[in-house]
Amino acid sequence: MVTSDFGGVQFDPAAAANAAAQLDGLAGRLAGDLQNEQMKLTAAPAGADEVSVRAAQTLDAVAESFRNSADAGVLEVRKLAATLRVQSSRLGQLDTDNAADFGGAATV
Repeated sequence: MVTSDFGGVQFDPAAAANAAAQLDGLAGRLAGDLQNEQMKLTAAPAGADEVSVRAAQTLDAVAESFRNSADAGVLEVRKLAATLRVQSSRLGQLDTDNAADFGGAATV
């Protein structure tokens, strides 16, 4: 395990990569579950009367709002994983560049 220590703050690029992979997995599972359960969010009117029809329409509107919010949440988790990977890579490159500037060996 290679870590960088910055005055007590440590960074482990392997752990960061693992966390990013886990976040990607979480996003994939959430997206899959949302897709698989989508039909359960559709409400059929209990009857042909106006109240039943309107209640079903309201439930469908709430379900649509939920789906949109959930999809946005999945996207945010994916963006978080991507950002973690990019920042981890940049930190590793920064360590390598700094070590080269000082004439030392890279630590990451």
